[in-house]
This record gives sequence, C-alpha cells and structure tokens, in this order.
Amino acid sequence: MLWPGDLFFAKGEKHKWAPVAFLALALSGALIWLGKPGEGFNGMYRVDGLARGFQAIVILSALSVVALSQRTLNALREQTVEYYALILFATAGMLFLCGASDIVSVYFAVELMALCFYILAGYSRSQNRGVEAGLKYYLLGAFSSAIFIYGVSLLFMATGGLVTNLAELGQKLPLVPHSNSLLVFGGVLFILVGMCFKVSAAPFHQWSPDVYDGAPTPITAFLATASKAAALAAFLRIFGTAFHGLMDLWSLPLQFVAAASMILGNVAAIRQQSMKRMLAYSGIAHAGYMLMGVLSADTALGTQAVWLYAFIYLFMSTGAFAIVIHIQKGGQGERIDDFRGLAKKRPGLAFAMLIFMFSMAGIPPLAGFFTKFYLFNIAVQNGLVGLVVIAVLTSAVSAFYYLWVIRQMYFHEGGAEVEAPGFATSLIVTIACAVTLLATCFGPMLLDWAGRIGWI
Repeated sequence: MLWPGDLFFAKGEKHKWAPVAFLALALSGALIWLGKPGEGFNGMYRVDGLARGFQAIVILSALSVVALSQRTLNALREQTVEYYALILFATAGMLFLCGASDIVSVYFAVELMALCFYILAGYSRSQNRGVEAGLKYYLLGAFSSAIFIYGVSLLFMATGGLVTNLAELGQKLPLVPHSNSLLVFGGVLFILVGMCFKVSAAPFHQWSPDVYDGAPTPITAFLATASKAAALAAFLRIFGTAFHGLMDLWSLPLQFVAAASMILGNVAAIRQQSMKRMLAYSGIAHAGYMLMGVLSADTALGTQAVWLYAFIYLFMSTGAFAIVIHIQKGGQGERIDDFRGLAKKRPGLAFAMLIFMFSMAGIPPLAGFFTKFYLFNIAVQNGLVGLVVIAVLTSAVSAFYYLWVIRQMYFHEGGAEVEAPGFATSLIVTIACAVTLLATCFGPMLLDWAGRIGWI
C-alpha cells in the first residue's frame, strides 16, 4: 500500500509518488500485453479481446493523467499520496469492469470506479465548484447505481433464481414465461438507464457538464476517456451477451438515447464559453455516436467500431485537455477566449489543438472522420439509417464550436502570455497529435494490428 510509505516523504515532496504510480500502471499495462485469454473468480471475470482492448485504453489514459496532474496539483498545492492511490484504485475498478462477465462483478467494478471518482471530482476542496462537482456526482451516481441494482433484482425475479452470469442470462432470459415479460422489460430498462449514466448519455447526462467543469482538469480528462471506455466495454458485454436475445426490448430506447445525446450534446456545446464545459457536451455527443456501435454489438464489426472510436477519442481528447491544462494559470484560463492569439504565441500548441478540433469534428481526412465513417457504415448495414442521418447532421453542427476554438487561436489577438510547455505536456501532446495524424492514414491497419495481438 502507498500510505505507510507516505510517512517517509515530507509535505513538499509528495510529487515523488507520481513515478511510483506511473510504474504501477506501466506494470499493469505490461501484464495486459502479455496476458492470455481465460477466466477467473469462478467465471465472474473474463480475459478476451474485448477486455484487453478497452483495458489498454484505460491504462494509456491513466498514465497520461498521472503525467499531466503535476502542473495542476502544484498550482492547487494539493500534492498528496491519496490522489495517486485513488487514481490506481479507480483504474483497478475500470480494468475489472472491462472484463466483468457477471452482473454482480459488473456492479462491484462500477462502484469501485465510481467511489474513487466521487472523491477525485471534489478534490479541489478550496474551490466551491470543486466541492459542488463531487457532491453532484456522488448523489446522482448513487441514484443511478440504485436504479441499476433494482433492474438486476427484477431480472432475478423474472428468471426465478440467482442467475448472474451474463452468458447464462443470455440463454435463460429469452425463455422466461410470458407472465414475467414485464419484469424482464423493467429489468432491462433499469439496467439500460444505469449504464447510460456511466457513459454520460442524454437524458442521463446532467452530472457531466458540472463535474467536468468543477473537477481538476486531469481528472476531467480521466473521466472523459477511461471511465467512458470502461463503461462502453461493460455496455457491449451486457447488451451483446446477456440481452442479445432481447434486442427488440432495448433497441428502440437505446436509439432514442443515442439520438438525444448527439442532438443535445452538439447543440448545447455551441453556447458554452468554458472550454471544459464545451468538451463535456462534446463528450455527450461522442457517447451518442459510440452507442450506435452498441446497437450493432451482435456483430464483431460493431464491437470493433466502438473500440476504434474510443481508442482514437482517447488521443484527441487527452491532447486537447493537455493543452487546456497548460493554458490554465492557478485554476484560471479555462474560457475559450483564453485561446486568443495562441497561434502567434505558441504555434506548436495551436497546430496540435487544430488537429484535435478538426478530428473531433470529423473533418476528412483526419482520424475522427475515419472512425465516424467506419461506425456509420456498420450502423447502416444494421438498418440504423435514420440514426446515421441524425449523426451526420449533428456532426455538421459540431463543426461550428470546434471551428470557433480555431478561430480564437488563429484569427484573434490578445489573451495572456503562454509559457513554453514542459516535457510531460510536450510529450503527451506530440504523441496524441502523431497518433491522430497516423491513424488518418493507417486506420484499417490499426484495426488489423489490434486483432492480431488479441486486443479486440
């Protein structure tokens, strides 16, 4: 454990725990890379391509968050060992969630992840909005967990026994007597609501803008990428395995959620002046796009499309948040107007942000366009033509607020001076920008490579 060792570090040297956390995450990543398919915990945990692929996203996100946190923690004077311990515990919960193959293990993994994020979201104790973010996330998260577990209890009643394994549920639920069909429908619907909260999909997104805005920016990046990826892995496993034979019950509600997320997220983002709130609503819209892949989860291509989208989104989002963290000064500098004239002050950072914004908007030929095209193509093959039309139209709307950031950087002057980025920021932004550009050319090869190493 980290706490006993904390006794040997002075208050001003707590940052030394960052390399320890980084090493622990790197070792976890190596174990994922070298791991073999199999099961554990009496069938409650499964290592397969889906688990390893999304676990890789979680580890990469956690590594970048530890590296990016130093600037923020120093500004807030909040370097503590508990911060790194919570990141590691949250990562453990997400890694377990990616491979959870039992409804009970899904619930416990979600709670381990969420309990850490409740504290991390309110980590800025000296700022009212930080405390508000943590409290809102805790209250709404507890409510969503209660809804999820209530849905599980309804399925218990419907099946007439404690069937919790997802594969067994997938076999038993279609055979439930007609007299219990209402219980099955209620259980599936409540679980759907609980999972939609975890991916911040509309209309269960209310926590997202306030938490993204109030949490320390590295934690915001962690929530936007790792938490969403782990929840999507659970989404794919639950609805692609346990509820595979009940698609007529949840397909239409999930289509409504996906459409609402794309419309609300993109329209609401236009009015935002805060960069973090804009990225929060953007994340809601991207969750809607990825849920289209969940609707195609009965095919391997649907799962691959969601993974590819989440993988590229990790780099686009982390790169953008890394630049936001660098622009901040003592917790300030989060408004879009603060990016005025960045192209003249720091042309490298401005170019990287341009790549991230263009890619998020889905402008060809960048990686964001390729992932959207791949996802939309699979959705059309599965008969989701109406949803794809909404996705294309809302993607066009999203270009407005992404281009607004670019306009501030390249066509306006002013704003505070921006110092040269440090090593960690430069490295993360460079890697994120390089992957975004390379995936533009080698997207199909990336999928093929991930399949060969057993990631998906």
